[in-house]
Amino acid sequence: MNAILIYLLESALCISLLYTVYWLFLRRDTFFMMNRMYLMGTVGFSILLPLIPIHWHPSGAAATFVYMLEPVLITPGKIEQAAGSHFQWFDIAAIVYFTGLIIFLLRFIVQMLQLFFIVRRNGTERRHGMRIVFVDRGYSPFSFFNLVFINEKNVPAEKLDAILTHECVHVRQRHTVDLILAEILIIIQWFNPFAWFTGREFKTIHEFLADEGVIKAGISRSEYQQMILDETMGIQVNGLTNNFNVSLIKKRILMISKVKSGKLSVSKILLAVPAVLLLAFLFSATSYGKVSGPQDHKTKTVPPTPPAPPPPPPAPSGKIYDKADVEPAYPGGFAALGDFILKNLKYPEAAIKNKTQGKVLLSFVVWSDGSVGNVKVKQGIGSGCDEEAIRVVKLMPNWKPGQQDGKNVNVSFFLPINFALEKDKKDQPKK
Repeated sequence: MNAILIYLLESALCISLLYTVYWLFLRRDTFFMMNRMYLMGTVGFSILLPLIPIHWHPSGAAATFVYMLEPVLITPGKIEQAAGSHFQWFDIAAIVYFTGLIIFLLRFIVQMLQLFFIVRRNGTERRHGMRIVFVDRGYSPFSFFNLVFINEKNVPAEKLDAILTHECVHVRQRHTVDLILAEILIIIQWFNPFAWFTGREFKTIHEFLADEGVIKAGISRSEYQQMILDETMGIQVNGLTNNFNVSLIKKRILMISKVKSGKLSVSKILLAVPAVLLLAFLFSATSYGKVSGPQDHKTKTVPPTPPAPPPPPPAPSGKIYDKADVEPAYPGGFAALGDFILKNLKYPEAAIKNKTQGKVLLSFVVWSDGSVGNVKVKQGIGSGCDEEAIRVVKLMPNWKPGQQDGKNVNVSFFLPINFALEKDKKDQPKK
């Protein structure tokens, strides 16, 4: 689940940054096909770039990297995990996200079924070299893949050729593919307004391209502008279609009249290059230098307390890595690891008597066979707390080992455990 959250955030950052470049520098140009390709590339990058492992290592002195697990708080009367509230909110966020994803996925399925039933109810005919569905409802003319949907009763005969030419451009240039791609992005990132902006911008560019195709077909520019201005027929069937009658009338009329952008304007698309490089650097720097815990791999379950282990076998040999391509993973994820420690670790009586509290910082190694060993105290507080922390870490069940270049390797971890005494009521300040 942790990996999914990181992916969604990185993907959202991609689409947001690249769309911002488009909005600032490209959207006013008349290179409509180039802008369409840019937006398609933006969607593709936002989906794929966070999945590509990028490793960047700073030159000069090597940067220090350690796998630092989240701290666990131990008290005599009440044991709680310092990150407990974090996981509660994380679980709530996960529920909200997947609820939204399911809702928008169902919305997409309903839209597809709606179009299917329209075709099934009305059938198709081949006219003017196109497959046309003559609908019996008050829909505005629209297209979907290679089908054009039109209600002849609502279309004046003198406007039919222009409208069909307009829809033919949508069909020939396969604009529906863009809309499906944008819809998938919205399903995945329904929480990200930039995903919605991108879907809306696809439709705007599609209308500009279709209008451009009508003008190139020989239809008078002024007459076509007037036709767009007068066009008020029908309603939009759903968001998966390119409709002739959309709420872009002013933009379309202005764009038809606009002087073509100069060739130098094409070079502005190169502004996306530093944006992509910045994203790659951010993702690489994050994966290289972040403080991290193991990722969740299954459901959050608390493993049963194992019996006292037999004498440990010799530790596996080989290099001990501070960072691996694939992190070692505790069974059930970090939440289960925290639960295991809380269930098994007790506040020593000597520490309670001596009022000893503070942070014990342990280091240990997850060996290539998944076993845990080489447990050491890097920072201790005494009174039995150090020994108790070591005892519990040695009780851990086997992890899923880390990997480097496809091979299991030894990886080191750091685990802070905070021992804290509850404040005596008589020591509390009076109100």
